[in-house]
Amino acid sequence: MSRQGPAGRYNNVTANYNNGSSVDGANSLYDKPLDAFSATQIQKATYNPYAPLSFNAKKKTISCKKCTPTQTTHLTCMICSKNMPLDKFAKSQRRNAEKARCIQCIKKREDEDVWASDTETDSDDDY
Repeated sequence: MSRQGPAGRYNNVTANYNNGSSVDGANSLYDKPLDAFSATQIQKATYNPYAPLSFNAKKKTISCKKCTPTQTTHLTCMICSKNMPLDKFAKSQRRNAEKARCIQCIKKREDEDVWASDTETDSDDDY
């Protein structure tokens, strides 16, 4: 598709999206209006006069607003299997969504302290 837009020419652009009635499960290619794409996706597809020729010659695949994934607002704890908002997870746990543990489960684990036992005492200094 090649057309003139607000920022320049659009060369070698493929817009991918699933129309919902796909029999074989493959994405179909359709022409969509510019307002169906975000500014970032339009910028990706826009001809850049300052970029090397090989960059502009490459085929670029962009996705419309409808097909672009949204920001994650909830995670599922791998220990208690509850779906909770992000503020219930430590920042370090948010990085890997498949292995995320909520703050409560981490606190429970720390309280259990598997290495501590009631029979051992630290006052073995009876020399």
